[in-house]
Amino acid sequence: MNPANPSAKSWLRITITASESISDPIADFICEQTGGVEQIPVTAAGAAQEQIIGYLENSPHAQEKLKKITEYLAEFAYLTPGEGKTRLETEIIPDEDWNKAWKERFKPLPITAHLVIKPTWESYQAANGEKVIEMDPGMAFGTGHHASTKLALEFIEELFHGNTTPPQTVLDVGTGTGILAMAAALFGAQEVLAIDNDPEAVAVAEENILRNDLLSIIKANGLALQDIPQQYDLVIANIIHDTLIELAAGLAARLAPNGKLIMAGILTGPQTENIRAAYTALGLKHQETREEGEWSALLFARA
Repeated sequence: MNPANPSAKSWLRITITASESISDPIADFICEQTGGVEQIPVTAAGAAQEQIIGYLENSPHAQEKLKKITEYLAEFAYLTPGEGKTRLETEIIPDEDWNKAWKERFKPLPITAHLVIKPTWESYQAANGEKVIEMDPGMAFGTGHHASTKLALEFIEELFHGNTTPPQTVLDVGTGTGILAMAAALFGAQEVLAIDNDPEAVAVAEENILRNDLLSIIKANGLALQDIPQQYDLVIANIIHDTLIELAAGLAARLAPNGKLIMAGILTGPQTENIRAAYTALGLKHQETREEGEWSALLFARA
């Protein structure tokens, strides 16, 4: 902090170096705590690793978050003993330097064939048929480029493009930044409900929805899944495996006849098989599984 201006804002930069094989779940957790992350591949002693970088405003609240991150990493290390040591480093960054670094690093980012995310300070001319979501790095770039989000966005895009009966109503469960809900709205959905049990996530989603002029289509709130009476043409849930298993009956019940269900945030292998089995047992038809790296997304349909 600048001693000449003791009230000047500064940031706590959190850098975690971890094995590439476990970096994505760590990045997801850090993103929840900080609002956004960078993931940078590095090589150390011949081993593939990633640096996961997030920022917190330097305040007493940041120390609480840092303690939560430290506890999470300790627990994660206990659960993954064969993945090597995970290193946590912190550094105080002046506000001016932080803003400059973010703005130099982030440019408009194509996520799918027809969707681009751009920061507020960048101009971008959309190509014919291309949709643009405006979100700043603290939010969008921590999630938009992540494999699980990208897989979900690809499924969403394809349900609207070249489909004679695209979804009109959409439910986004665990909306986070609202990126999936906004993509559905931009691609043509007429009514979208975005829910999250984290009030901070709802506030962020509402801000993003307002910025992208989608308030007339998307409503974001903290409603519990079981309190939603309506059924939807499309239900989206980009959340962790255990929660998807727990919510299976509720998610299936919110699907309208011929409705589609997109799920992401699932690790390939046993987790993917568990999801497929659980939702098939509820009478849904598994249509497709897609994978990128260690992540998968699944598409189901109600008959």
